[in-house]
Amino acid sequence: MSSTFATNMDSQSVRRNADPKSIVFIDRELDDYQTLAGGVLPGAELIILDKNGNGVEQITAKLQTISAAGGTVDQVHIFSHGNSGSLQLGSATLNADNLPQYESQLQGWRNALSDKADIVLYGCDVAAGSGSDFVDRLGELTGADIAASSDRTGRGGNWNLEFAKGDIEAPLALTPEAMADYRGTLATITVTNTNDSGPGSLRSAIASAAAGDTIQFASTLASQTITLSNGQLVINKNLTIDAVGAANLTISGNNASRVILTEGSTNVTLKNLIVANGKVSGTDPNNEATSAGGGIQTGGNSTLTLENCQVNNNVAGFAGGIYTGFRSTATVINSKFSGNDGSLANNTERGGGAIATKSGGVLTIRDSEFTNNKGSYGGAVNNLLGSMTIENSKFIGNVTDKGVGGAVYVDGANASGPNATPGPVPGNIVIRNSIFDGNIGAREGGAAFLFGYLQDKVVLENSTFINNKTVKDAAGVGGLGGAVRHGNTELTVTNSTFANNQAEDSGGGLWSGGNGNISIANSTFSGNSAAKQGGAMVVANRDFFSTNIVNSTFAKNTAEFSGGIATFNDPVKSPITVKNSIFDRNTASNSFKTRQHTGRELIDGGNNLQFPAKLTAGDPNDSNVTANVRIADPLLGTLQNINGALVLPLLTGSPAIDTGTGVGAPAADQRGVSRPQDGDNNGSAIIDIGAYEFNPTVTPTPTPTPTPTPTPAPTLT
Repeated sequence: MSSTFATNMDSQSVRRNADPKSIVFIDRELDDYQTLAGGVLPGAELIILDKNGNGVEQITAKLQTISAAGGTVDQVHIFSHGNSGSLQLGSATLNADNLPQYESQLQGWRNALSDKADIVLYGCDVAAGSGSDFVDRLGELTGADIAASSDRTGRGGNWNLEFAKGDIEAPLALTPEAMADYRGTLATITVTNTNDSGPGSLRSAIASAAAGDTIQFASTLASQTITLSNGQLVINKNLTIDAVGAANLTISGNNASRVILTEGSTNVTLKNLIVANGKVSGTDPNNEATSAGGGIQTGGNSTLTLENCQVNNNVAGFAGGIYTGFRSTATVINSKFSGNDGSLANNTERGGGAIATKSGGVLTIRDSEFTNNKGSYGGAVNNLLGSMTIENSKFIGNVTDKGVGGAVYVDGANASGPNATPGPVPGNIVIRNSIFDGNIGAREGGAAFLFGYLQDKVVLENSTFINNKTVKDAAGVGGLGGAVRHGNTELTVTNSTFANNQAEDSGGGLWSGGNGNISIANSTFSGNSAAKQGGAMVVANRDFFSTNIVNSTFAKNTAEFSGGIATFNDPVKSPITVKNSIFDRNTASNSFKTRQHTGRELIDGGNNLQFPAKLTAGDPNDSNVTANVRIADPLLGTLQNINGALVLPLLTGSPAIDTGTGVGAPAADQRGVSRPQDGDNNGSAIIDIGAYEFNPTVTPTPTPTPTPTPTPAPTLT
């Protein structure tokens, strides 16, 4: 299949024709829709319907465009899921009950249809039984001859159109090869009751469905609960289960069984569902069947997609909410995880509270929320030897009570070596545009523990880590990395804020070390604290790995030693260079009054600002941040949310304004404001020092920073 069809085709024509006589609409929700798209006959215009938009409206808009240009079409082919008297078109269902709602749009189709136009409906069973009346009425409204299927279409069925009204001249829209190769079906099955078995039940629908089918729910099931009394639901085929028409429908394990098990290398999509109160009480980390995935467990080499779902109050030995199998792919979109517990197994490394992945997989989380989940390694997410991307998501109040990683635990980003061990293929751990607030980690990583191997890379971008805490365990071990504990691989931090995080030992905001370079740009470290060293951060990478910090701000961080940056490495073999950065009022409480800002004199990349100067004179164990640092009060405002970024703004008259260097500096500041600005209005735009670029013509409007809900400290055992 052409790679054209593997890209994002939502709501767009992927094969254009200036004067089409045949238009093919394919709903992206169809399993293996790419094979259909790649097999459309030459000469037809192909439109992929946006799964998040009303498909009737999308078809109407396209036909209106044609009629407005004075054109007409002879054939309209529609590939979508269907059942008797019903079509699923994008986010909308078109059926006999709501035809009156769409009458004016459907009648408007006439303007784009020729006198001999045919409409062909490929959805399974659309004309079956009383569905023929629906098809008849659709033909009357559009004025077209119309054909539809009255049985299964696709795999396990056929491509015959058993029902026709009028003289159908249009051939099938696909090549014979595409029809033979298509792996899915175009069927929709409707669940009509909340029983756990028997006709109309979800369990019955799963058993009778063919691979590629979609299971939906009657609208009368909105806000109802399907309580499982016969054990977990087992899915051994590719399915989509979507409660779009039955809002707030819950599938409950009744605190007695897992909710859903997918077997084998299946592709399962769950949408608009609540998965709750699942439980597997085993604690043996070597027995996944009885110990992992209280809500959902998947087989190896499988694909699981959750969209607009909730996963709540599930319990397991490990992986309280979801456990994905070896080399599986999991995608979570716009979903919420709350109150899941994966800590029963007592300190197993796979003990994620909400989600845990077995090695070699890919985990993607977007636009989702994780609150008050509990695990032994990763209060919310546990990811082993697999790539992970988290975007536009929130992690609030998650806890590890025995292991590490209050919200997220990662141990390696690839398993390309023998027997699923770390290998030469690099993996990426990416956290972008996300918020971590009020998470607590035992031992290391109040918000996240991120560890890599070989060529793995860790990226933290446009994210906020605030009010997180790492505590020592019952044996007094740990307390490293109040927000993030990173290790053993390359780390890049950009446009991010670490604020008011705490470490019971060292690294109030960040603790980073091991085999990897560290790069920090456009980032703010404010009000973090550590009982021992590195109020803002600890840098402990090994020999021959360097650290570069540019246009960043370190202010009011505290520790016993090195209120700003503690350095646990060789100054020659592991150089730390700072440029265009501010160190303001970081404090070290040691009785010697030394190392207020940094653990040693750093390499001067130029144009840094410090306040106050070192507090001792002639003490060889003390130094300023760099040999040539400028000593002056930077005049910083209070920490505030401006344009979506939590920053310390420069105030009017700050010596940081227009005194930086543009060489090697980011093109925009932490908020995305372009550099340089003419901050002092002298007609010459020069870059500022720190993460914030001052613009005298714009008065920032701060967005109040919400007060987080207090999170109780875990009981460490």
